[in-house]
Amino acid sequence: MNLSLVFREALQGVMRTGIAGVISVATIGASLLVLGFFWQVIESGNALLNRLRARVEIDIYLKDSISSQRVIALRRTLEARPEVAEIVYVDQEAAAREFRSIFGLGTVDALSRNPLPASLRVRISPGENMPRRARAVARSVTGHSAVEGINVGEVWADSLEHFIEVITGIGLALGCMLCFACAFAVSHATKLMVLAQRDAIGIMRLVGATNTTVWMIFGVGGAIQGSVGGFLGPLMLAYISPWWAVRVPDLTVTPTIELAFCLVVLGTILGAIGSWASLNRMLREIAQGSA
Repeated sequence: MNLSLVFREALQGVMRTGIAGVISVATIGASLLVLGFFWQVIESGNALLNRLRARVEIDIYLKDSISSQRVIALRRTLEARPEVAEIVYVDQEAAAREFRSIFGLGTVDALSRNPLPASLRVRISPGENMPRRARAVARSVTGHSAVEGINVGEVWADSLEHFIEVITGIGLALGCMLCFACAFAVSHATKLMVLAQRDAIGIMRLVGATNTTVWMIFGVGGAIQGSVGGFLGPLMLAYISPWWAVRVPDLTVTPTIELAFCLVVLGTILGAIGSWASLNRMLREIAQGSA
């Protein structure tokens, strides 16, 4: 059968579905909107967690009156470790300024001398098992003659790792459930299109159309509906993204060209598959009825 004729018949069939076709397209679009929105939130959440990971630090407090050569030697020892991403030297004046910014003026100035020690602020490179790697860096300088004390911040790092594990698990579970729900919704949406054209299918069979021809026409029709729904998904996502950005600025949901393309392709595939599955059941019912 001529492909242009198949496409024309499929397009005319979609137009004949009326309100059922509109409901099908709207259902597919809403399903893909939720799927695209969820995907964007997960992507933004991962980026946010990576930024938090990049802030995991340990403070190595130095003894008073330590020579600059010993500080340089200690710094080189730390820089040689693969867990270390960056080291910043914080002198006593800088430590006092940070203390004032947190606890207010007068807390340090009331004392006769600045009691805050100089320190090396070590930022741990992002990756897995950050608390374990931070503790490994701390152990490597424990007992060093230039070190007065070490603040690893284990509670914060451990909580971050646990939070990442929980969020990853929840994200995977919700993602799988959402994919199944999207496929279920699309399948029922395309069934509306097939039911709306039950008489047309019977006429095609009466005039000698084979099952293959009917499958091609309705498969292309389902693909057309799915592609329109897939286009509506990122379009609606772009519409709600400014509203979302004002309320949750750290988790952006601005659709990209890649996401829009994926949703259109996914909608096209799901529409064709859903139409094919619904049509199979319809053809069997027609065959049983004619028998």
